[in-house]
Amino acid sequence: MVIILFVLISLGNKAFSQNKGELIGSNRPVFSQNYKLPGNSSNKFEGLTNKDIEKQEHQNSKEQEKAKKEILKSHILKQDKPTRKRMKQTLKKSKKLLAKKPLVSRRRVVKQRKIILDQGKINKVDD
Repeated sequence: MVIILFVLISLGNKAFSQNKGELIGSNRPVFSQNYKLPGNSSNKFEGLTNKDIEKQEHQNSKEQEKAKKEILKSHILKQDKPTRKRMKQTLKKSKKLLAKKPLVSRRRVVKQRKIILDQGKINKVDD
């Protein structure tokens, strides 16, 4: 009698859990899955250490920077002189903007204002 009740309860639980919308194989215990736990594995992973990986990444980034510089240099050498000059000025401006510095220095602005004001005074005297 006890055995029959036990069987009925276990069958009822399976039918109940599958009716909830769970996957068909969800009633299996965890230890019967197809993968091995890494702690139980006897295979050793041989590879690079974290330090070696960081060195390689650093070296790769340096090589990429060198390649970019070489490409830029070859591109600049292919241009004529006025274009090179314009490219150089544009590069300076963009670096200043990235550094959040003013494009024109304060000293130059003051000097230009002084020149303009002096010209106004000269024009008033001539009138």
